[in-house]
Amino acid sequence: MTAGGRLVTRYYLYQATRSAGFIYPVFTLFLLRTLSFTQVGLLGALSSAVVVLSEVPTGYVADQLGRRASLVLSVVFTVLSLAGFVVFQSFVAYAVLYVLWALAQTFVSGSADAWLYERLEEQTDPSAFTRVRGRGESVMRATSVATMLAGGVLYTLDPRFPFVASVALNALGLVVLASFPSTDRAAADGHVTATDTFRIVRKRFTRQPMLSVVLYTSLFFAVVSTGDTYIQPVARTLFERTLSSGVSGFGALPESVLLGVLYAAFTGVSAVASYHAGTLEATLGFRDALLVVSLGTAGLFLLPQWILLASLPMFVALRGSTTLLSPLVNGFLNGQIETVGRATTLSAFSMVTRLARIPLAVLAGVVGDVYGETTSVAVLGGVFLVAAAIVWGVRTVGDGKRVASRAQATQSAAGDDPE
Repeated sequence: MTAGGRLVTRYYLYQATRSAGFIYPVFTLFLLRTLSFTQVGLLGALSSAVVVLSEVPTGYVADQLGRRASLVLSVVFTVLSLAGFVVFQSFVAYAVLYVLWALAQTFVSGSADAWLYERLEEQTDPSAFTRVRGRGESVMRATSVATMLAGGVLYTLDPRFPFVASVALNALGLVVLASFPSTDRAAADGHVTATDTFRIVRKRFTRQPMLSVVLYTSLFFAVVSTGDTYIQPVARTLFERTLSSGVSGFGALPESVLLGVLYAAFTGVSAVASYHAGTLEATLGFRDALLVVSLGTAGLFLLPQWILLASLPMFVALRGSTTLLSPLVNGFLNGQIETVGRATTLSAFSMVTRLARIPLAVLAGVVGDVYGETTSVAVLGGVFLVAAAIVWGVRTVGDGKRVASRAQATQSAAGDDPE
């Protein structure tokens, strides 16, 4: 096996250890044993606030100390957070654990993609990023299919057991990371001050086309992340109505097992979607792929409010859209930036996403308590569609003005030429 092949294999193994499949199908149900929708929304908002405050600083740390060190810290914080859910059961304790989980996400958000892109530049071809990143996501989703089925069963035995299993799986990430190359180009390039790094990030984010892409995709990922919280309550309502209507075959199965099967099914679909992220980009191009997937997903958010059975394709789109678009978006961002400050820039993108999620999480939680979970999901879809129209409308007007300005400048230059 070539050096590039070994690199990709190690990356795939690392992605497998990042799966949260054991807890994912039952996590909201676990919280709702003692919390309300509003409290769950507040926890989500707290997590997003922590990310907003720490995303860029942790990205800077990754640029200075190295990508692998940042990934190790992410695993440590993840394991501590998961272990805490086994021991503690109160809103305040959960808030602390959410902070740890948020820190874990900030240390991995920019570092993993920056590490992969730069290693591909060195050993193979950076144009393979979307394909390798997408297939790595597919590996994580495939691992989640198996662990989700097991997590639903473990929850019936004891609600804490899925967290114990997840601690064991995620801790294996430390073993895999020990095999990663220890050198980092960013660290080898010399010290860059925080002021210089933040100036570079600001310059990158305020120029087109990155500005429009960052605003649009961060809002979409924020909407999907918030909507993800409501999969379990919507699914529970769907199960209850299906059983009450006389449909047989599911009544003997515990709710957590049904959720495990459901999550495994649409996670399997999203794994296939992620595997073909590179194909989608090659077929439609980045812009069209982004628009088709995001607008289609947001449209499906509206349907369960009137047709509850439509929540099934909405679940698939909700899970699949993120895994499908993440490799494309991160490939686009990596292609727009240089090595210096790469992790900080990618972390800043995650920060914008989390910043957008704060008001969405609170809004959805309040709406869920008053009007129900399907209304919360519909509101999220509506918010995105309206905001998307504004973002692309402003971008279109701006592009038109720039084209007109260039045309006017060309005409003026032609008028000044001697005959």
